[in-house]
Amino acid sequence: MFLLEVIVGFYSKKRSRSPSPSSHDRMKTVSSTGILSIPSVTPMSSSKPTLSPDELNKLQAKVLRARLMNMPDADDLEKQYEEAKRRAESGSESHVEVLPVFDSRGRLYDLQGQKSESPRHAGPSRQKKEKIDTHDASGDRIRYFKEDDDLSLTELVRQERIGTRDTMDSQMAERIMRDTMFQDDLEYMDEKADSMAKIKTKTFEQKKEFAIRDFQKSKQALDTCIYCLKDDSRPQVAMVSLGYRAYLALPNIVEMTQGHSLIVPVQHITSTLECDDDVWDEIRNFMKCLIQMFADEDRGVIFMETVINMKWNNHTVIECIPIPWDLAQDAPAYFKEGILESSGEWSQNRKLIDTSKATFRRSMVKELPYFHVWFGLDKGYGHVIEKEKSFPSWFGKEILAGICDLPPNVWRKPKKLNPRDNPNRIQEFMKKWEKWDWTKMLQEER
Repeated sequence: MFLLEVIVGFYSKKRSRSPSPSSHDRMKTVSSTGILSIPSVTPMSSSKPTLSPDELNKLQAKVLRARLMNMPDADDLEKQYEEAKRRAESGSESHVEVLPVFDSRGRLYDLQGQKSESPRHAGPSRQKKEKIDTHDASGDRIRYFKEDDDLSLTELVRQERIGTRDTMDSQMAERIMRDTMFQDDLEYMDEKADSMAKIKTKTFEQKKEFAIRDFQKSKQALDTCIYCLKDDSRPQVAMVSLGYRAYLALPNIVEMTQGHSLIVPVQHITSTLECDDDVWDEIRNFMKCLIQMFADEDRGVIFMETVINMKWNNHTVIECIPIPWDLAQDAPAYFKEGILESSGEWSQNRKLIDTSKATFRRSMVKELPYFHVWFGLDKGYGHVIEKEKSFPSWFGKEILAGICDLPPNVWRKPKKLNPRDNPNRIQEFMKKWEKWDWTKMLQEER
C-alpha cells in the first residue's frame, strides 16, 4: 500500500498551520528487518518527475480545499493528483510497513532498545533469570538493574521526556496497589525497596508491536470518524462554515432546541485541551459569533464538551445549545448542583472546578477525562470524570432538558436524521448565521 493512502486519516493534522513534525519526519517506517528507515521512491523514466510523499500530500490538500470551496479548477487539480499518484505508485520498488513515530495524540513512540537475543517461546515455561551482581565485594552498590551499564545520561533524559508509558513512578504505583500487605512505613518500604523500584524493560520488538497495535487502533477510529475530513469528501455532519482549523456544523441527530450546532476541530483530537492556540482561537471565534447571533433572539447559549474515555480516541466536539434568556441565567445553579450530585463521596479530585477564575485551558488537565460547560465565553464549570464506565455521555444534555422541560427522546437516545435533509437544514440555519459568519473574512483573503 502506498504511503499516502495509509496516512490519509491523519490529514486533518497537516491542515493546521502550527509548527509540527513534517510528514517526512513523522512517517518513518520499519522494514521487515525491524530497522527504522525511510522509504525511497525510484522515479520512472518519464518526462515528468515523480513527486515525493510530502509533495503528494500538499497536492492532495489543494484538491480537498478546492472541492470544499467549489473552486472551478478542482477537477484539474484532482486529475493532476491522480496522475502524480499513479507515477509514484508504479515507481516504487520496495514495500514497507508504515510505523509512525508519533501516536494519535502527538506523543513520541519509544522505539529505542535492544533486540531480544532469543525469540519468546510459547507455552507456560519460563526462561531462567540471569543473576545480576548489584554490589561489589566490599558491599558497595554498583548498579540497580542489568540495563544500567548500557544506558547513557542522554538515553535516560530521552526516556524521561517521553515519559508517557511504563515510567518508574507508574510501575511503582502499580506494585503498591497490588501489595495487599503494604504499609506506609519507612522500615517496610526500605525492606521492599528493591522489588518496588524494579523496572520491567521491553525489547525493541515488544515496543514495535505495541506501536503497530496502537496505530491500527487509531487508524480504525479515524476511518470510522464522522467528523473528519477524508480525501475529497465532507464530514457526515451538515457543515455550515469552514475555517482553517475548526468548522461549525449541525448535528446528525434530532436537535434539542432550534439552532443546536457543533463546533468541531478539523484535527482529530480527543479534547480541546490538546489543540494548539491557533485552533482554540478559531473555536473561540465561533463561540463569540454564536453568542451574538442568539442574543439578537433574546436567547442564551450553553456550550458543553464531554471527554469520557480517551482510549477510544473519539473526535471531540463542543455542543452549542441555545435556550431562552431567562433560563440561561439560572443554568449555572442547575449545573453546579448536578455536578456535585454526580461526584462520589470519596472523590480524589475537586468535584467542581470554577474555570472562570483561571480560564478553561489553565484549570483543566488534558490527561484526565472531563466534562465542561460554558455559560457564555469565559464563565464555566469543569468536572474530572473518575468513574468513566458509570458517567453518561448525555450528562449535560439531561441537565439542560430538565431546565427546559424537554422529553427524554431528545437527549438520551435521539433519533438520527436523514442526510438528504441536510441542505434544507443548512439553508435555514444560514439565514441567521450569514450575518455573523466570521469565516467570510478567510474567503476574502483567499
